[in-house]
Amino acid sequence: MKNVLIDKQVSWLGNKENRELINDFDKFYVVGIDMKPTSFDENCASLCLDRNCDFLTADPKAYTHFFKNKKIKSVEISRFMRDKDPSRYVYLMQIKT
Repeated sequence: MKNVLIDKQVSWLGNKENRELINDFDKFYVVGIDMKPTSFDENCASLCLDRNCDFLTADPKAYTHFFKNKKIKSVEISRFMRDKDPSRYVYLMQIKT
């Protein structure tokens, strides 16, 4: 298993009543709690590399900034679940070096 970083716009996933949704992860971090709420996507990617994390976000284009980190070679993106807003998804981004 791995850890996960939860983006600010889906931080509700880290709430106690929603923890069963992220039970497959060993540990979770939340943007706005474990790092600055104004952190750029490339900073999120760096934290994910440092702490062996996947990234949960509602922004399907967040990965485009990950490549500012030269260690990152590819990003695997999958739909994790529907967001609270049923017109959008939460995406799981797995960073590959």
